[in-house]
Amino acid sequence: MKDSFGRKIDYLRVSVTDRCNLRCIYCMPETGISHIAHSAILRLEEIQQLVQLIHRALNLRKIRITGGEPLVRRGIVSLVRGISPLAETVMTTNGILFPEFASDLSAAGLSRVNISIDSLKDEVIKKVTRRDVTLRMVEKAIEAAKESNLGPVKVNCVVLKGVNSEEPADMIKWAESMGTTIRFIEHMPMTGSECSYVPEKDVLYGITKELGPVKRIATEGTANMYSTLSGTRFGIIAPVGGGMCANCTRLRLTAEGELLPCLAGGESLDLRERLRSGSKDSEIITAVHALVAKKPHHGACGGVSMWRIGG
Repeated sequence: MKDSFGRKIDYLRVSVTDRCNLRCIYCMPETGISHIAHSAILRLEEIQQLVQLIHRALNLRKIRITGGEPLVRRGIVSLVRGISPLAETVMTTNGILFPEFASDLSAAGLSRVNISIDSLKDEVIKKVTRRDVTLRMVEKAIEAAKESNLGPVKVNCVVLKGVNSEEPADMIKWAESMGTTIRFIEHMPMTGSECSYVPEKDVLYGITKELGPVKRIATEGTANMYSTLSGTRFGIIAPVGGGMCANCTRLRLTAEGELLPCLAGGESLDLRERLRSGSKDSEIITAVHALVAKKPHHGACGGVSMWRIGG
C-alpha cells in the first residue's frame, strides 16, 4: 500500500521490549528508565498476531526486530520462528548477547543482523554504553553472525560530538577489515540523551580529510551510500539534517502495541487495546490502512524515547 506521498509502506520495525542491558548516553538516562508494566507489554503471541495482520494489510517486504535490546526478551527465538515466514526478518542488536543466540536465530529464519558499535576505543565504548563493553565483544558478535550465515552484517555508529566524531575514517577501515559495511547515524535529540549531533556534512568532511574524496553512489532505504577512492562503501543516515523522509517506507510497532507511522510524531494506532478488546481482524486491517494513508512527511526527526520505539 502507498501513502499519500506515494511511498510504498512495506517495512515494519517491531520493538519487543523497552529494556536494555546497556545505558547508552545517546539513548537513555544513566539511572535507566521506569519500565513499562508487564501487563502493558505485548505478549509474544500478540506480537506475532499483530505482525501477521499488518502483513496482511501491507504485504510487508521486511520486518526488523528491535528493542530496547531484543535479546533480553525471553522467547525471542520462538518469535523469530513465528514471523520469519512472512517476510525478510532482520534484527538490530548491541551484540553483547548475540554469540549465544546466533545459531538458533539463524535456524529460526532470521536473515541478517545489524550490530551497534560507537567507537574502536574501549574507553570510549565504556563511556558511551556506561557498561564494561569492549571492541572485542562486538567483534565476536560480528564473527558469530557471519559464521551463522546472518549476513551481510551491517554495523551502526551514532556519531557524537566530542566523543567519537574524530573516528569515522578509522571505523570505515575497521569495518572493511571485518567484512562489514558501516553506517553513521546523526544523533537525534531525544528524551534522556546527553549528546549533540554531528551533521552529515561534517561527518563527510572528517572522512575526506583522512581518506580522500568520496562519491555518493546510491540510496539504500534511509541511508545515503558513499564510496571511498579505494572502493570501500559506507553509509550515512541523516534524520536531523533531512532527506530521510522521502525514502521512509516504515511503520513502528512499540512493545506496548502502539503502531507509529513516523518518529517525528503524528497520529498513532493503539493495536493492543483493539486486540485485547476483541476487534475483528478485518477491523484492525482497515485501521492500519487508514493510518498509512495519514503517514506524515515531516522532513526531520527528534524528541522521541528511542528505547520505547526501537529506532
